[in-house]
Amino acid sequence: MPRQVGHYQILERVYETRWEDLYHACDNRNGKRVSLKIISSTLPAREQERLFVNERDALKALSHPNIVRFLEAGGEAGHFHIAVEPLDGVNLRTVIEEKRPMPLKQKLEITAQVADALDFAHKAGVLHRTLMPREIVLLNGGQVKLHGFHLRRVFDLPPGQHTPTQYFIAKLRYPAPEQVKGEAADHRADIFSLGAVLYELLCYMPPFGEPNIATVLMKIVAAAPEPLATYVPNPPAALVALLDKALAKKADDRYQTAGEMSKELRALAQSL
Repeated sequence: MPRQVGHYQILERVYETRWEDLYHACDNRNGKRVSLKIISSTLPAREQERLFVNERDALKALSHPNIVRFLEAGGEAGHFHIAVEPLDGVNLRTVIEEKRPMPLKQKLEITAQVADALDFAHKAGVLHRTLMPREIVLLNGGQVKLHGFHLRRVFDLPPGQHTPTQYFIAKLRYPAPEQVKGEAADHRADIFSLGAVLYELLCYMPPFGEPNIATVLMKIVAAAPEPLATYVPNPPAALVALLDKALAKKADDRYQTAGEMSKELRALAQSL
């Protein structure tokens, strides 16, 4: 773990992936805490720069209460970094892995806030592409922050270049069927991914999460998840319908905007 990146002192690693590491850090110029994303130096230099530019530009274009706030970015190959507001809280991957108890109403509100963030981004012409629980942070005050926009990962490769190994490394259980098949995907792929995240938050099990990667991909394209009632006792019929719509195999059968999904999530939460 690096101790210093530019004028940032590294305090603690939050997570590490093939593409990037996220750290809690301190800006030595003013003593303020930040979250610092560092693009992996193990990637080819051109890919490092592409990842850096894509996310930097996406974050600079997005100012929304539920999207992590961009502070600054800099560096060069091997040291590209993006500083954002401090993400002091817990990401949904930790919540799910630890099976932390949480009221259904709160889970719906968290998902609605993510949908709000996606709706804003989509209207700005930015897709997330790889939405997953790790990139959704529940701050200590209860506000939700989404990050990880527009990184060029597995599903941005040209059709035919997707391999099981890449899928395994990425640990992506949340892509839409059209992404798995290498077809053109629009903002409705993010809506499918959000439905998959909500399913896992409700059930503490991924909707298509078999150990075998080929099976996961097959189920995403052609099979329905286990019924919600398998893991959630007596789920509201409206919740089952909401998930069915978000996880529809055909994009035309899903919510057509994340804003539409957000409204239904909040209406359901208010009815509980």
